[in-house]
Amino acid sequence: MGGNSSRPWTELSGETILEGHVGSSGRGSPYVPRTYGERVPSHLRRVQHQEESEGYGLPRFPMDKLFQEVGLETTNNAFRYEVTRYFYVPTKVLNLLPWEPDRSWVGYVAVSTDEVTANLGRRDILVAWRGTTEPLEALSDLYDNLVQATDIFPRDEDKDIRIHAGWHILYTKSDSFDPYVKHSARNQVLTEVRKQVDLYAGKDETFSITVVGHSMGAALATLNALDIVTNNPKVGNESFQEVFSSSEKLRALRVVNAIDIVPFIPPVRYYHVGQQLMVDSRKSPYLKSLTSSFGGAIEIGHQLETYLHLVAGTQGIDSSHFDLKNRRDISLLNKNYDALKAKYKIPVNWWVAKNKNMVQNGNDGSWSLAAPYIPPPPEDDQGSSPKSDKLMPISCCFVTQQQQQNNGS
Repeated sequence: MGGNSSRPWTELSGETILEGHVGSSGRGSPYVPRTYGERVPSHLRRVQHQEESEGYGLPRFPMDKLFQEVGLETTNNAFRYEVTRYFYVPTKVLNLLPWEPDRSWVGYVAVSTDEVTANLGRRDILVAWRGTTEPLEALSDLYDNLVQATDIFPRDEDKDIRIHAGWHILYTKSDSFDPYVKHSARNQVLTEVRKQVDLYAGKDETFSITVVGHSMGAALATLNALDIVTNNPKVGNESFQEVFSSSEKLRALRVVNAIDIVPFIPPVRYYHVGQQLMVDSRKSPYLKSLTSSFGGAIEIGHQLETYLHLVAGTQGIDSSHFDLKNRRDISLLNKNYDALKAKYKIPVNWWVAKNKNMVQNGNDGSWSLAAPYIPPPPEDDQGSSPKSDKLMPISCCFVTQQQQQNNGS
C-alpha cells in the first residue's frame, strides 16, 4: 500500500487497531497515520479566509483540483484520492441576520483511485474533518457541557450516552436560509458515504471507510465514525466510550503530542477512545525549544504540521532518538507557522496566496480582488447512513484530539 509496508490492509486499517505503525521499539511504519493526516483540510489552508471575498468560508479549489493545488499529487505520492463531496457547517450559535452567509467548509468525502485501490487491496472511502478556524467555532469548543445524543444514537436504557454540546451543535445543526448548510454536516456526510458504499458494494468491491481529523475535527471524526457504524478533544462520556470500544467494525488511532494541552481538555468528565500513539516535540532537533517562547512553543505543539513531522520522525515514546529518514520536508513546519529553528533559514508562514488574491487589470493597471471559486451547494439528496452488510472495518486516525464524554454523573 506504499510506505514500504507489506502488511495486509485489514491489519493496517482495522483488525489490529492500527497497532505497529510506530511501536515503542520504533519498528513499524508511520506512513498510514501521516498520509491520512496530510489530507486533513486544516493542514492545507484550503478555506478562503478573506472576509472581503464573497467566497469567504468556502473551499479555495474545485473538488477535482484540490489535491493537485495543495501539492499532494507529486510523482512520489502513490496515495491518491478523488473528492466526491464537500460538506459544510453553520458557525453561528444564533444567526440574527439570516440574509448573511453562515457556512464554513469543514471537510470532504473522497475515494481512492482505481490504481490506488488495486495497490491497497480495497476501495478506501475517506472522510476528512478540519480543525477550528472560525472564532465562533472556538466558542463551540468551549461549550463543553454534556448533552444526550438520542438524535444520533438509539436510546439505550443501559447506557446514557452524552457528548460535548458544542460539537453536537456543529455536527447536527442546519440552516434553511443557506443552501450550503440546508442539511447538517452529519446528514451531508452520511448521505455521501451511503452513496459510495452502495456504489462499490453494488460492484462487489471490497472497501473500507477511513475518518480522519485534527483538533475539533478529531472530535467530529470520532462522533462521525461511531455514527456511521451504528445507524476524540474527548467527544463523550463513559457510555459513549463503551459503545465505541465495543464496536467490532470500528478501530481508532489517536495521536497525541506530550506537550500539547488540547488533548487533555476538558480535564474531567470526559473519556478518550481508541489506541493512543504518543509523540513528543521535545525530541525533534528541528522544532523551536520550549524555552524560546513558552506560549509559542505550546501553540506549535498543537499545529497539525508539527504532528505530521513528529509521526514521521518518532522512534517510539520510549526512545530519545528522532529520525525523519527523508520522510518529511522540514520546510513544511513553517508553512503556516513559525515552528522551525532559525538556523534552517526558512521563511515563516510561507504558504500564502499570491498578492493575497489581488490581481492587476492589464488595461489600466488597477488592482482588484480576484473572483473567488464558488462551489455549488451540496446536492439535495439527503438520506440515512449506510446499512450494507459488506461494511468493512472503519479506521479512525485522530491527529491530536480533545476529549469527549462523562461517566453519566
